Amino acid sequence: MPPLPWIAERTELIQQFETRHQSPDSAALLSWAAWAVDSLHYLDDIDLAYDTSHETIDDHDPAVVDVAHARWATTTSITAVDLCAAALGRAFCQHENEKELDLEDLKPLRAQLPSLARRWVEDVCAASQYKTIKEARNWLTHSRVPRHFAVNLGAGGPPQRLQLELPTTTVGVRQLIEDARDFATQHVSALLEMLPRL
Repeated sequence: MPPLPWIAERTELIQQFETRHQSPDSAALLSWAAWAVDSLHYLDDIDLAYDTSHETIDDHDPAVVDVAHARWATTTSITAVDLCAAALGRAFCQHENEKELDLEDLKPLRAQLPSLARRWVEDVCAASQYKTIKEARNWLTHSRVPRHFAVNLGAGGPPQRLQLELPTTTVGVRQLIEDARDFATQHVSALLEMLPRL
């Protein structure tokens, strides 16, 4: 699958936003967010090829592949929206600390944001995938997430993909990767498209 065709010319939109707000840090953060989305589309291509072929590189264990891809997807997806939040914090909330704001840090500062940016934050936080992706990311990086493997009783059949048991749901790795890709793509694209109005 080819790289994501961005709806609008992202570099130009980001540069114009940087010029209007005199915020090179915001521009850099927005560019990183877009690249994070690009990397999720790359991961999706890799994972889809693995899902079809069931072949791992250098005979790595399929469970290792699943956990690595799930971590990559969830961490990158949440990072993409956090980078957007950090850019908004730099441009509109006079955030100048070395540590960037994430989406949770930005919530109490929403009153300082233009109404479109506030709506973007609310939409991201209200998205059904946000809670699941963030929960999976937290479990994969800060805990021991219960994992379920289906036993393949058929001789010579493909290995079954990992199922992650989260506190609120059970989700397969392939679905989690697709959801993480779609969530980040939708919300980063939405913010970039609204930049001329911010």
